[in-house]
Amino acid sequence: MSNDNFMKVFLEAYYLMHNYSTIWYRKNFSGMDPKQGQGRILSALRRNRTISQKELGLMLDIRPQSLGELLQKLENNGYITRHRSSADKRALIVELTAKGEFFQRQRPDYDKLFVDLNAKEKELLSQSLGKISKRLYEVIEDETADDFY
Repeated sequence: MSNDNFMKVFLEAYYLMHNYSTIWYRKNFSGMDPKQGQGRILSALRRNRTISQKELGLMLDIRPQSLGELLQKLENNGYITRHRSSADKRALIVELTAKGEFFQRQRPDYDKLFVDLNAKEKELLSQSLGKISKRLYEVIEDETADDFY
């Protein structure tokens, strides 16, 4: 298989897997993706169950006004709660609710994508993807070496 054909097949599989994930989250969680917007906030809260709104904004590099709007939507939909800190009445504390935790535990059923592969094929694919990932890390590091001070 030529490199061009290989890349075409590889990128098509990547594109379709991304579409499957997007469709699944849209269907099950009104499109909330754990890597973007409100979903990204919930992912951060899963790691830090309780955090101040200010710290959350700094961690995610989101402007206070934008963060406030996203948190209001999450609160209205029952994914988080906010309350004043007992130590500092000016600080708002953000906490993940059981519904927010449930969102974080849900994932599309990726297993059904690989039912046509036997154990040996899965192992070979895993090894190949591991090699690709390792090389990508190296290429990204080389490409961004000058970006950091």
